[in-house]
Amino acid sequence: MPEIKLQDLGCASILAFFAMQGAIPFIAPNQALESTHSTASGLTLYGGIASQALVYGTIAFLLLADLQRIIRWLGAMQWAAALSVLAVLSTIWSQFPLITLRRSLSLTMAGMFGLFLAVRFPLRRQLSILTMALGSLAAASALLAVCFPEIGLDASPGHHHDWQGVFTQKNACGRAMVLATAATISNWRLSPSKVASVGVFLFVLFMSGSRGAWAIEAVLLAFCGWLVIANRLPSRSRLVSTAASACAVAGVSAVAAYHLPLLLAFIGRDVSLSGRTEIWKQTWRFVLERPISGWGYAAFWRGLEGRSFDVAVALRFIVFHAHNGFLEIWLELGLPGLALFTLSYVRAWRKLWPVLRSGDIRKVVWMALVLVLILLYNLDENTLLTFNGLGWVLYVSVLANVELIGAEDRLRNVMRRILQPASAPEFTYQFKCTIQS
Repeated sequence: MPEIKLQDLGCASILAFFAMQGAIPFIAPNQALESTHSTASGLTLYGGIASQALVYGTIAFLLLADLQRIIRWLGAMQWAAALSVLAVLSTIWSQFPLITLRRSLSLTMAGMFGLFLAVRFPLRRQLSILTMALGSLAAASALLAVCFPEIGLDASPGHHHDWQGVFTQKNACGRAMVLATAATISNWRLSPSKVASVGVFLFVLFMSGSRGAWAIEAVLLAFCGWLVIANRLPSRSRLVSTAASACAVAGVSAVAAYHLPLLLAFIGRDVSLSGRTEIWKQTWRFVLERPISGWGYAAFWRGLEGRSFDVAVALRFIVFHAHNGFLEIWLELGLPGLALFTLSYVRAWRKLWPVLRSGDIRKVVWMALVLVLILLYNLDENTLLTFNGLGWVLYVSVLANVELIGAEDRLRNVMRRILQPASAPEFTYQFKCTIQS
């Protein structure tokens, strides 16, 4: 048992590192200073290198310790694995090959860690580890905001009272708290301690001042409410409810689009979405220059270096990503990269749909929530293929969990055909104990 607890703690620490995008307070690597405009020091340089070496070295150790199981399930990842390979191969045509090579290898390692979590731990334990990581970050964020405001408060103009905590900025803090609430309520059975945890996460989310995170949290809670209702409905009624809900969402989206300026003004944004529309226009120019190959993973946004200099001149400020995850994939990895992501995303929903229809919704709530969050957050941010980011880790782990559930369902169908009804439950129990071994 001590070894299991130690492994949980180690995995939680790695997830916390990715949630902070490697920007550990006081020893943050240089790329974490982009949002604060601080000057790099020897501590941030060597501390950042040491922290990354420790994290990726630990991941390598965990992978080697469970290598046989990892290899067994690696083939099931299909499109996600191909996307990682494409990121590494983009080194060949990247405008900054060494940066692409280094960061694409880190992306691949992060994805492998996501696969490790899925095949090594049951889903409930995965959620427990993630909640442990994000709960610690929530507490640390509150501490920094109150005791070290020069670090814990957002440094961008007009947001000096918003909490960024241990994260690079307030939006990252809000995004982590949304994930934390999703992981907590995905356990379905809410105890007093879980309710208290959700309260803490919502409080830190509110203090972050991230209006986008507030809106996505509202959508998340509404979706959870729909899942609770759908879980209680018979199969036919569930299909009708799904169709009606889809029509309602389409209708609300159309009304929201028509009244978009009014809605944006209500939440304190303008029609340019804080300059995002201009960034998208400039990004699209360079997507069209290399629509097939892209510019190489993590190789376009280099401040005043390379072709991103042209974007900085046009916008009169430096941009660090496209503020749209799907546009970012197309820019970096071309149309094949966007197609691979789309195939992996559609495959995940296709695998989940039979489970949702069957009524056994509880075991796929987390996967459904992550897929919804991936879609919503990448509309005006870039949270999927980010260097040292949590999004890719969770996405790969969700894809792997979906494959594991599919394998379990296939075996259950075989059992029903070849076994007597009396012996099937015993065999099911034995399978659940060995499916991930």
